Amino acid sequence: MYAGFRPSNLLDVPLNADPGAKCEYSNFTSHMVGVVAARASGMDLKTLGETHLFPKIDSEPGEWITDWEGNYNGHADLHMSARDMAKFGLMYLQDGRYKGQQVLSAEWVKESLKTHSENAWTIKIGKNFRDMGYGFQWWSANAGDHHFHFAWGHGGQMIALLKEYNMVVVVIADPLHGQHGSKPWKYEKQNLNLVGDFIGGLPVLEGENRE
Repeated sequence: MYAGFRPSNLLDVPLNADPGAKCEYSNFTSHMVGVVAARASGMDLKTLGETHLFPKIDSEPGEWITDWEGNYNGHADLHMSARDMAKFGLMYLQDGRYKGQQVLSAEWVKESLKTHSENAWTIKIGKNFRDMGYGFQWWSANAGDHHFHFAWGHGGQMIALLKEYNMVVVVIADPLHGQHGSKPWKYEKQNLNLVGDFIGGLPVLEGENRE
């Protein structure tokens, strides 16, 4: 969203390009998805999560920031521990199941992790983030000889899924709230490359699918 821009209505925000014409990540668009989910369910996002998600993965998230209209932030500002982030990632790694219980539709998980937009991030991160794509709130990339998916938060928070190893990699870091430009991006890239270099250095397993 543009700095200092506070619309009276969420739908007052102009589009940067026609839908389907260009891939450009937008925090505000992710937030809008959360607003749509809340209105469709008749619950705010926090109540929705506390009813249908968090208890089912043994998770107790912390503070959740709201916007100027009282909507829980759909793209960031949900405080979670590394363990709870790992549980969320494990649920996706297991096709929506957690401890044998189907929490999310397996079809939805599969569709979420598809690469719907290729070359979704063109700013160079490091040698082990290549061919970055985007699905439904999940990124994808290649590192070394491995293909992986990841959820990426401000400051370099990350939940990375490596299916071949049945592995979830989690990074938590200073979210660098209110900081923009080259200095905070330098720190964020270090967090991202920590994950990319780790995955890129893993050996290839026999029969591994290198998408």
